[in-house]
Amino acid sequence: MLSVTACSGRSGPAAGTTASRAADVRSGFVAFGDFGTGDGAQRAVARAMETWARTGHRVDALVTTGDNVYPDGSPSLFASRLDQPYRILRRPMWITLGNHDVQNGHGTAELRHLGLPKPPYAKRLPGVQLLFLDADRLDAAQTRWLEDRLSAAGPPVRVVVFHQPAWSCSLHGSTPAVDARWVPVLERHRVTLVLNGHDHNYQRFTSARGVTYIVTGGGGAALYPVASDCRTPHRAAAVSRHHFTAVEITATRVTVTAVSDAGAVLDRVVLPVPRA
Repeated sequence: MLSVTACSGRSGPAAGTTASRAADVRSGFVAFGDFGTGDGAQRAVARAMETWARTGHRVDALVTTGDNVYPDGSPSLFASRLDQPYRILRRPMWITLGNHDVQNGHGTAELRHLGLPKPPYAKRLPGVQLLFLDADRLDAAQTRWLEDRLSAAGPPVRVVVFHQPAWSCSLHGSTPAVDARWVPVLERHRVTLVLNGHDHNYQRFTSARGVTYIVTGGGGAALYPVASDCRTPHRAAAVSRHHFTAVEITATRVTVTAVSDAGAVLDRVVLPVPRA
């Protein structure tokens, strides 16, 4: 049974309407995680992303939150898990690594296949910087890198991407080491958006300082239920459904939309662009 809770933000019409087609959209991307199964659910989400891009929405990159190649990141599966499902989109794929990607030591090969450096690394689109971390190895060096990048001059919108979630009310739940090391940095700099995976569903949280944390782990793998008893920062939305999360940036706002594998809007929130 589909269960959606949406307690804040702004709801909107389904994909393909004019809500997100504004001429002032500077850049956009789609985010998804826990997808690399090669089965029908992965393909359905990929088709929904194609429809989103085809119906007037800005998609400059595919951003993943990890577990990109099940079950163990084998290079023999890169074509069927990473390439073929998204070939029509023809956008660059920027990934973080999940536990399944690295468990047999193939993480570096996966990054090389996509022409990417080892995390941490940064990517940039007009009006937004994306910072990719590897939560499989929570070390002091990455924490310093994150602090340095967020302290440096850059676009007003910063998005931080890693696999194991800061906050989650599901099978894996929140990640204590992330909460201890990275969340204080994210909160101090009031980043606009944090994207995670690991739990196979969609959840959106808002911290007291206004940081939005999203679990977007419904890209294709078998779904996990969301718990009703959630002792975390305010959880504004939750649904166990295959989906992707679209992010569109203008000069004044960031629109985040969770879209199901059938193209329905599950959740939408509009965030202000921080003042410089």
